[in-house]
Amino acid sequence: MKVILLQNIKGFGKVGEVKSVSDGHARNFLFPRKLAKVADSSGLKEVESLQKKREAMDLKDRENTQKVMAMLASISIEFQKKASPTGTLFSSVTKHEIAHELSKKTGVKIQSDMIHISEQGEHLKHIGEHVITVDLGDGQKAQAKAVVKSN
Repeated sequence: MKVILLQNIKGFGKVGEVKSVSDGHARNFLFPRKLAKVADSSGLKEVESLQKKREAMDLKDRENTQKVMAMLASISIEFQKKASPTGTLFSSVTKHEIAHELSKKTGVKIQSDMIHISEQGEHLKHIGEHVITVDLGDGQKAQAKAVVKSN
C-alpha cells in the first residue's frame, strides 16, 4: 500500500514523502496515529503543499540547530565528584548527567543518546577537562566542554 507521510518519522521518512508499506503496518500503526494517509488521487495533490511545509520546517530546524551549536560551543559544564589521589572518579559522570546539565544551561532538550564521549567511552571517569560531542541530527555535531573536579 502506498501512503503519504503527514509527519516526520525518524529513520523512515519526512513529511510529504510517498512510501510503500505493508497493509498491516499502515492500518495498525500509521493511520491510528495520524502519521500517514492513503496515497490516492486527492492525496497526491496534497503532497506538494506538504513538501512546502517540510521545506519550511527544515529551514527553521537548520536555523535553530545553528543557534544551539553556537550556544554549546560557548558552554562549559562542571561536575563535583569524589576522586582518588590519582584522579580517578569513584562514581563516573554519565551521559544522562551531562545531557541534564546541557539541557539546563541551553534551555534545549538534549537527550543522553545525543551525547558522545569519544575519549573514554560511555562515561567520564577522570577529573579534568573533557570535550563532549552532541549529535544534533542531520550530520550536525556541536562540541561542549565538561570540567570534572574533585570535591
